[in-house]
Amino acid sequence: MSKFARLLKEVKEREEASGERPRGKSRREDYVAMKVYISKELHRRLKLKAVEEEKELSELVEEALRKLLV
Repeated sequence: MSKFARLLKEVKEREEASGERPRGKSRREDYVAMKVYISKELHRRLKLKAVEEEKELSELVEEALRKLLV
């Protein structure tokens, strides 16, 4: 089992045990969708980081953009 698959399995098990699911931002009025193109390698690393930190991809991207725009 790959590192990503193992981490994803652990997060899903924790969600099921706690009964909580992450809330999506797609229905919130204070958020907009944005389409960008990044390399496959960067996307893979971003997904791994999201699983490791138990965050959504959009959360990590938003954090990085906020740091960039300071």
